[in-house]
This record gives sequence, C-alpha cells and structure tokens, in this order.
Amino acid sequence: MRFKRLLSLLLLSLTAGLACAAATTLPNELSGREVLPQESDPISGEWDLLFFVQGTTTRGTLKLKLDGEKITGTVASAHTGPGTVSKGSWADNKLNLTLDFKSHESIDISGSLKDGKLSGEFRTEGFVSNWEATKKGAQTQSKETTQSAAPALDPISGEWDAALEARGSKAPITFKFTLDGNKLSGTFESSHLGSGTLGEGSWADGKISFTMNGAHGAMVVKGTPRDGKLSGGFDGGQMKGTWQARRK
Repeated sequence: MRFKRLLSLLLLSLTAGLACAAATTLPNELSGREVLPQESDPISGEWDLLFFVQGTTTRGTLKLKLDGEKITGTVASAHTGPGTVSKGSWADNKLNLTLDFKSHESIDISGSLKDGKLSGEFRTEGFVSNWEATKKGAQTQSKETTQSAAPALDPISGEWDAALEARGSKAPITFKFTLDGNKLSGTFESSHLGSGTLGEGSWADGKISFTMNGAHGAMVVKGTPRDGKLSGGFDGGQMKGTWQARRK
C-alpha cells in the first residue's frame, strides 16, 4: 500500500510538470497572453495627391504598395494620364520615387510622412515645386484650403524667351502664355515679327499648339516641352522652320 501511494504521488507530480511545460509552449493567443501587433505599414494604400505649381493646385491619385523598403504602384492625373511608380523606396521615414508616364516627362518625388500626411518636393520639366498626399478617408487639413484649384499640372503659363529659325536666320521673340485647362492663350512680341495675340491655342498629351496672329499673317506653331524648354516647328505658309523657348 505504501508503495502504491508513493507511485500515485509520483505520477501526479509528473502530470503537473508536463501541464506547466505545455502552458509555457502554447502560442500567445492560446495561453491568454497579449499578442503584439506587427509593425504597421503607413505607406500602402490609395492617396489623394496634390501638386502645387505657381499658385495653382493639381489633383491626382497615387496608389502605393510597400514591400520591405521597396515601393511600387500607379499614379494618374487629368494632365499626365496614367503612369507607374519606379525607383520607389521608404526608409527612415523618407520617401523617394519616380512617376513615369507615356506622354509626359517623368516626375521625381521626395518627401516624408508627418501627422498621417506625405509631403515634399517634386521635379519635372526643369522646375521644382511642392506636393502633398493624404490617404483616402483621412481627415487632415491641406494646402488646398489656401490655394486655388486648377485642373492640370501647368508647365506652360508664364513668360518665355524664344527664337524662330528658318533659312539660317533667327528671329528672337517673347511669348507670354496663359493656360486654362487645356486651352492656351497669350501674346507674342518680336522686333522682327512685331506683336500680336495667340489664337487656337491648346495643350494636350504633352504637346503645345497655337497660331500667331500678327501683321505678317498667321503662323501655326507646335512643340513639346523637354528639359525645361519648349521646342518644335512652325509653318507660316511660305516660311517654315523650327523654334525653341526657355522660361524667363
């Protein structure tokens, strides 16, 4: 009897020890301990994007996906059309990426995250300005409340020093452009060609087109922006040639 009692006590002790060991190896969610959440991802998702250019605000949509420190995604705006994200990185709360488009020069973006909002600088077509983005559904104040809205990124409006070249001769000219949506208007002034207004002006798919209406008749001018300059060709009937312009 005494031996049986000792054997029973030994078995009870072993059973209790195994139970304790099992409890220490159970997953946290089963053992009743608090499960710590994984590190949050503040970048992935859909963002309302704003570009600020010469007192105007341009809207766009940015969709980002974070994988480690690599960022991929897509972008779209009324002016640039759809595009993709390349060279995207996120490290030490700093964002760097390039937005590539089919019919618009790439836009290089840098910035950081503060108070749930991304903001920083962007570079394209020879100029630098600011941008910000708010994740869809988030309620944060933006610069949109202090700047007027514009339907498209505006790399055209302003004063440009230009030259028309034909038959080996150059004619200096100054253009003053105003862009309203896709409609282009303005004036020109030249010691060789006189002065006048621009008609039938348009800006679409990364191309500029307008007619110079002056004392020497109408001249159709077309071109595209590249590296901060405008360049293309003109047709004045008997006079045809090329042109280029740089913003003053």
